[in-house]
Amino acid sequence: MLARGDRQHDIASYFGVNGGRIGEIATGDKSTIPRYGVTLLQWGTGFAGEHGLVDKDLSRGEAHNYSMEVRSDPFESAKSHFFDTSSWGEFCDVTLTLKQALQPDRGGWVKIDDYRCRQAFRHFMNLLNRAVYGSAFRRHGKRLRVLPVLEKGEVRARALRPWECGASGRWHIHCAIELPSHFDAITLENMIRECWAKVEWGHGRILVRDGANAGWIDYMLKDRQKSEFDGFLDCIIIESLHNPIADA
Repeated sequence: MLARGDRQHDIASYFGVNGGRIGEIATGDKSTIPRYGVTLLQWGTGFAGEHGLVDKDLSRGEAHNYSMEVRSDPFESAKSHFFDTSSWGEFCDVTLTLKQALQPDRGGWVKIDDYRCRQAFRHFMNLLNRAVYGSAFRRHGKRLRVLPVLEKGEVRARALRPWECGASGRWHIHCAIELPSHFDAITLENMIRECWAKVEWGHGRILVRDGANAGWIDYMLKDRQKSEFDGFLDCIIIESLHNPIADA
């Protein structure tokens, strides 16, 4: 995450650790890095970072067993914490596709990448929250609950209607968005379409469906189409994820 240019503050928030620890790793300070150059995460309570970076001095065998435990089931760990919708009301499943390149007024084509996808979604959610909550978003930070995942690959029939599908390897975002209490599904869908149309990298292929359930969460977290990422959890757009009950 450091190598791809993520901010140290965002990385610290992602893993739930003090920002100074990330700074030590970035500067190569080995005084607090565990033996064998690995940073181990405790997943026993269901999500990465609750116990932070492991400082204890492990033997090689212990380190191997511990790392195997970490990798045991990232799907269930992510689902049980970050993607817990048990306290949600009705929510929509949303699929947003992105343009693969843009040509500025002057200059060559600029290709989209992981970072630009995340920027585009963050901008979209700012627009949507402003449209839904108005001054409550600007003044008090009131936001929709949203769970977003980034993928690259074929946008399959389960996500889009048959005549909209393709095998272009297009970057796309799957997300779950809870319906606000003062809007119905049709109103929210119209707002989603209007806000996505204002995003520079937004592509016209979009699908919004109400009545989503846990099956959509399982679909978003599937292994397929996540080969672009170093680790399974890198596909989660953590900087835009908002699920305050799970964060409590």
